[in-house]
Amino acid sequence: MNPTITENEARDRVEDYVRGAFSALPAPAAKELFSRNRSECTDPTDNGPAGRFEISATYEVTGLEPDTFKAQFEAVVKWWQGHGFTVLTDRRPTDQYVFARNERDGFDMSLQANELGKLYLGATSPCVWPKGTPEAAAVVEEPEVVEAPEPSEPERPRPRRAPVDDEDFGQTSWSDGGTAF
Repeated sequence: MNPTITENEARDRVEDYVRGAFSALPAPAAKELFSRNRSECTDPTDNGPAGRFEISATYEVTGLEPDTFKAQFEAVVKWWQGHGFTVLTDRRPTDQYVFARNERDGFDMSLQANELGKLYLGATSPCVWPKGTPEAAAVVEEPEVVEAPEPSEPERPRPRRAPVDDEDFGQTSWSDGGTAF
């Protein structure tokens, strides 16, 4: 239930990190927004409470030839290392994918190229509260009293479908429980 940076601050930092890593690429490079997301932390890695969000942005890097990607990966990894990021996953040379985390603030970054000659650079925030602090409802953790439901008639088991021989498989109507035609 610790305070975090706000969602807007997370969005700004994602963009700052992308701009910084992008600055390591050569002059003909340009970037085009590929996706921007706000995803609820439904299964946060820090085992924290619900109600927080991850903010992310991914850009397609254009203007660079695929045969220069190896050098581009090296330049971005070098930038990451100089700015507090630690490479956690490096699938090169098998796959053109590198993933890093900033240990100071928990932001992640990735660089990936695909077989179509496309290069993508992205950043993701850790889980943050929209306004930097938990909502009042998330702070109050009083147990909810739930009354036991009225006993009802036991549910009848659903009749089992008759077994189907391999020969009858194609002749079986699956919409009526499996009766052969």
